[in-house]
Amino acid sequence: MWIRLARLTAVVAGGVLTAAAGTVALTAGEGVVARRRLTPTRVAASTAASGLFGAEHDGSPLQLVIMGDSLAVGYGADSPAETVGVKLAEGLVSASGRPVQLRNVGEVGAESMDLIAQLLVVRRLQTPPDVAVIVVGANDAMRLRPLADSLRPLRATITELRRLGARVVVATCPDLGTVRTFFQPLRLFAHWISRLLATSQTIVALRAGARTVSLGDALGPLFRRDPASMFSQLDRLHPSGLGYTHAAEVLLPSVRAAAGYPEPGARSVPHRAYDKGGRRTLIWLAFRASRHAGTRLRHLGGATVPSA
Repeated sequence: MWIRLARLTAVVAGGVLTAAAGTVALTAGEGVVARRRLTPTRVAASTAASGLFGAEHDGSPLQLVIMGDSLAVGYGADSPAETVGVKLAEGLVSASGRPVQLRNVGEVGAESMDLIAQLLVVRRLQTPPDVAVIVVGANDAMRLRPLADSLRPLRATITELRRLGARVVVATCPDLGTVRTFFQPLRLFAHWISRLLATSQTIVALRAGARTVSLGDALGPLFRRDPASMFSQLDRLHPSGLGYTHAAEVLLPSVRAAAGYPEPGARSVPHRAYDKGGRRTLIWLAFRASRHAGTRLRHLGGATVPSA
């Protein structure tokens, strides 16, 4: 049933995307210019930060892996200390009282298909990850990749990471409609296509056994209200250090829970993902996750559980 629902979503989405081809053609010039601006202009900004954090603590280090695109790398931040990976590593040190070994294999410009190559790097690590965070989707949406081409490698990556023993947290596609560099109607289309991808990523990630965090709704309103502070001066497309700090704050509760160190008092309330009455399907829950700020979901057996 779940496979049929996911396939139906992909088929419907494909038809809608085809119908929107005329709109894409009208805004193609803007899209080309925006994509060119994604090219790194500072070497330091495109180098992913890795290392050991909390060395003063006893115990074996928690193994944290970051995978994905420029948002995973932290492109646009003024220093490595402001990137999502470093912030999450520091947060895990504080939560666990243990050292955290951060390995960031993300790449600027990466798409979902590039997760497979990154996975090969992860498999060669001496110690497998305890927690893996995947931040991907913006480049897929920018380049109008077919949904299937984005979702298949994401599912395969999550499945293999779970086989290696890692708990996986997926940050779904951010809301590209917040990017002021895009003019209408491109901005509206960017919002719509990134929402569609984020919802689809949620469905696939839940089915593969990962937790998901909706970056689009958790951060979208903030980026709309204060673009001058939230976007990097580098290109006005990537987050600033402050933007990455807020992204890490949104992700940290789920990363803590995945690592086995949830926030004090955190609870999860189970909901049926599907029943015979069809009132609560996985697709509906995924769409709700993409519509409500801070919603985090994980999949347990036949149930979908909102989770910290």
